[in-house]
Amino acid sequence: MSDPEKVPPLRASSQRLAKAHVELLVDAKGLTKSYAGGRVRALQGFDLAVTEGEIVCLIGPSGSGKSTALRMVNGLEHPDGGSLRVLGKDLLDPDAETDDLRADVGMVFQHFNLFPHLSVIDNLALAPRLVRGRSRDEARAKGLELLQRVGIADKKMELPDRLSSGQKQRGAMARALAMSPKLMLFDEPTSALDPEMVGEVLDVMRALAKAMTMLVVTHEMGFAREVATRVVFMDEGRVVEDGSPEQVFGAPRHPRTKGFLQKVLTAHR
Repeated sequence: MSDPEKVPPLRASSQRLAKAHVELLVDAKGLTKSYAGGRVRALQGFDLAVTEGEIVCLIGPSGSGKSTALRMVNGLEHPDGGSLRVLGKDLLDPDAETDDLRADVGMVFQHFNLFPHLSVIDNLALAPRLVRGRSRDEARAKGLELLQRVGIADKKMELPDRLSSGQKQRGAMARALAMSPKLMLFDEPTSALDPEMVGEVLDVMRALAKAMTMLVVTHEMGFAREVATRVVFMDEGRVVEDGSPEQVFGAPRHPRTKGFLQKVLTAHR
């Protein structure tokens, strides 16, 4: 029998898979990505598994590869090497249909990206009509339901430039949800907000987390500690630590994680 001290511990995602038959939504192994002719290495052997029902928060310093990794999950960036399957699709297959993938993977960006010439409700109804084939009335009814869910139903006929930054981001969340995605991605959704708007957006995300699978790049340590089922710390393009919020925040194992959290948490006191 093998020496138990020499058997590497299962990652938190693997432990979940061992305990229950849950769907593996994201399976990234050894992803690499470079820019500027190889001079800038964004990812250097990035590994991540996300199973159905998890809320995974990616944290780490700026430039650690968090947003690059997230964009790969949605097919917006293509890795140089490694393997990546999202919702069962092999994204390194040159014939992979990323448009089909994005219909099932919602993404909320830092800068809202609402269509400025469309009302809020028409922003929500557009993709369901074009991609899902829903009727105008059906798409608008679903959109109104989602606007109520995120607390801005009274803004349904407004153009985006009439909204506050927090309202725009909540509208962007509702637009992503309008496609009934299996997985929601958030790329630092509060970083472009005025400080007083951050709380209202995080409140919506807390509510969504009760019924969705989410992969979130965030600098909001309080949110990650409270809402995440797993916290993944990245540095220099790879995963340095992956565990429960209690373990990562309460007893980080890696010196780099400890140093990062000490600086960040001290700065927010």
